[in-house]
Amino acid sequence: MLMYERVFQILKNKIESGLLPEGTSLPSRADLCQEYGTSEKTIRRALAMLEENRFIQTSQRKRPVVSFKRKAGHKTTILALEKIDASVTNDVLKTGVLLCYPVIKNGISLCSRADLEIPRRILDNMKIGNPSEFWKLSKKFYRFFVARNENSLTLQAVDGLGLSELSPLQDDDQLRIRYYEQMKEFMRVLETGGEPESVRFDDMSGLYGLADGGTPAFKVASDSPVLLGRTQLEKLLQVSEVRYSAVYMDIMGLISAGRYQRGDQLPKHRELQEMYGVSVDTTMKAIQILQELGVVRTVRGRGIFVEMDRDEIQKIQMPPHLVALHVRRYLDTLELLALTIEGAAACAASHADRQALQAAQAEADRLWNEDYLYGRTPAVLLDFITEHIGIEAFGAIYELLRRNIRIGRGIPGLLTVEKTPVNCEIHEQCAAAFRALMDEEPQEFCEKTVKAFESIRHLVIEECRQLGYYEAAMQAYDGTALWK
Repeated sequence: MLMYERVFQILKNKIESGLLPEGTSLPSRADLCQEYGTSEKTIRRALAMLEENRFIQTSQRKRPVVSFKRKAGHKTTILALEKIDASVTNDVLKTGVLLCYPVIKNGISLCSRADLEIPRRILDNMKIGNPSEFWKLSKKFYRFFVARNENSLTLQAVDGLGLSELSPLQDDDQLRIRYYEQMKEFMRVLETGGEPESVRFDDMSGLYGLADGGTPAFKVASDSPVLLGRTQLEKLLQVSEVRYSAVYMDIMGLISAGRYQRGDQLPKHRELQEMYGVSVDTTMKAIQILQELGVVRTVRGRGIFVEMDRDEIQKIQMPPHLVALHVRRYLDTLELLALTIEGAAACAASHADRQALQAAQAEADRLWNEDYLYGRTPAVLLDFITEHIGIEAFGAIYELLRRNIRIGRGIPGLLTVEKTPVNCEIHEQCAAAFRALMDEEPQEFCEKTVKAFESIRHLVIEECRQLGYYEAAMQAYDGTALWK
């Protein structure tokens, strides 16, 4: 689905489900561009489709107005109500806690006094007497601290959960007054340099019909992950999937690591599609570029064969802008992992059985002692956590992070094939995490896992600085534009 089609579909769903009722003005084109992270040309095309299908009316110098009259019991609303599943919804909300809490906390720690003027203005604009705008702005208030991390991958993962669209079906002035007072106290603590955890908020789960396993009672778009869970979240995250450049860079990285030798046959296109989670068009384009570089040759009816050895591969000069983009995506992934891995490890520790743990530990030992190419123990640990996370939506995000970790081995000069002291230390940290869980020490497992992935992140940043990649990667996109 093209981006303008996706924006059209989301706005159409909001209109049909009643989230944008007849007579409502849509946000400005600039606001829509920011909300969906796309260009004005894309937004104009999506709005034109809405107008053609009689969902909105447009006029010069005015924002588009919803003209669609929703009938009682409209099929999309009925469908949405049928799809509401307390277990799916709670799954997404649990993911929200595990993902957003450490991310928001880190965003707060990055804020200067001047930065806090933005959430202060949002808070000052929240009006008790306007329920829909009140709840919308309360979500924007917290989203600011997510965006303050200046990590587009993190922001996309959080936005993909669909929590910003939640609106309670029933609430009252007293509830909003109490919540607003708590938010003001939270803001006061931030502005005076206090501890955010010192502020206590009421449990809001009852407001959304989620207390005691009840049926959810809220308004949300019919295609929201809050209703549909992991499947819809994976669709929304697809724009973060590796593209053809990541595929061919990874194959080159594997040749550099010795995984493929000159004359070896590469996996077939169908296998490559499964390995990288991409379309046949993507793998075809990747192999075409590898052919143009002289890295591989294709033989009709036989397959794809490696034409270069490790030394020849390392002489190929990759376009600097392309390297910068992939380095930034890799660094963004490592940052999100470092922030959230503690919660993910805790989930895995409570869901994995001893047999699965023994299998992962044995695989890590085999790859280090018998089939060594490069330090793969962190990848085995991440695989173990992702496969046993036990929360579907959180698992979808970690599946994306697991795929993104491959980016590192395709970045020229970053992969180390020797067992250096640093590689040995990280291997031991991961092995110690496995041992802690074998000894039934889940807290120690979490702590050692966090230590390992924080070490990896700091090591990669330092290596990127030495290779001259870091500054260019930080300029691959303007992180301040996400929140300023």
